[in-house]
Amino acid sequence: MKKLKMLFLALVACCCVLPASAQLKFGVEGGLNASKVSVDQLNAKNRTGWFIGPKVQFTAPVIGLGLDAALLYSQKYLEVSTEDNSLVEGTIKQNMPYLEIPINLRYNIGFSSLIGAYIATGPQYSWYLGGKSLTLNDISYGSLETSSFSWNVGVGINALSHLQLGVTYNIALGQTGEVTGIVEAAKTAKLKNNTWQVRLAYMF
Repeated sequence: MKKLKMLFLALVACCCVLPASAQLKFGVEGGLNASKVSVDQLNAKNRTGWFIGPKVQFTAPVIGLGLDAALLYSQKYLEVSTEDNSLVEGTIKQNMPYLEIPINLRYNIGFSSLIGAYIATGPQYSWYLGGKSLTLNDISYGSLETSSFSWNVGVGINALSHLQLGVTYNIALGQTGEVTGIVEAAKTAKLKNNTWQVRLAYMF
């Protein structure tokens, strides 16, 4: 995990040392989150949320290689239900607002002056903005991490020099939180949240 965080910082530093001839664009990006939560011995439903925020993109001329970064407000949702053999019956529901900074290495492929494609991958650091406690029947049965680290892999299209439409899979590299005392009194179930994202950006 420490090595991945160092790579995250290295990519941030790369944004500051790209050649002066690199193309620089600013824009706004938004889209949908389709969260897929996994948690030991409990049932988790997929939930749909959203995200939006400003974006900056550097692209080196000719070779099409560059970096993009964004500052996103991301709303996700958690729904975990207990099973028949659980000590407690019910469903934990939680709104999960995050401040997210994805930084991606990006390769653009131009098919014409009007349309092209891109592939992108890179780290993402997220800060949780909501209440940490996971409650069921007004009793706390776990908590969410205050921050998390993940990795993005995505593809998409560039159109008309300004529009970008893509799909990203965000892979959690650590646990998102934990649930305790539901399956067994002394057992802690780790909660992990991977997310599919459909994103639309407009670059000025």
